Amino acid sequence: MLFEVNDSICNGLEIKENIYPRTTFILPMQIRRCCPADCAIRSDWEKELKEEKDFLDGTNFKEASTLLKLLGSPLRLKIVMMLLNRDHCVCEIIYQLDEKQNLVSHNLGILKRSKIIDSYYRSKHKYYKLDERGLKIIKYIKENMM
Repeated sequence: MLFEVNDSICNGLEIKENIYPRTTFILPMQIRRCCPADCAIRSDWEKELKEEKDFLDGTNFKEASTLLKLLGSPLRLKIVMMLLNRDHCVCEIIYQLDEKQNLVSHNLGILKRSKIIDSYYRSKHKYYKLDERGLKIIKYIKENMM
């Protein structure tokens, strides 16, 4: 973000010369506090670092990483997005995605073992639906994709 220099005080700003004559622009610099010596600033700095550490320790990154890997496959993401609208049997999923049956079944198994989807039988056909966990995740993804 560029700002034209005026007569005001420019503390904490880096001044850059522009290619245009007699025009100078300044870029805001990020103020970095690394191991401050001042006790008042140091306590704030330590508090910020503790809050960041608590967040990093309290968040389950392994589970989040696993979910991202599961939905990293375009086919699995398409399957889950299809199931967001309604329950589907395997033959409908195969027809809609134009993929081989064994490939679709393999990916459905992966999603089911991870508890993103669930299945049930109606007559002799196996239907798949989103599990509650999967429903929350996919609604969040859909809201942020569109």
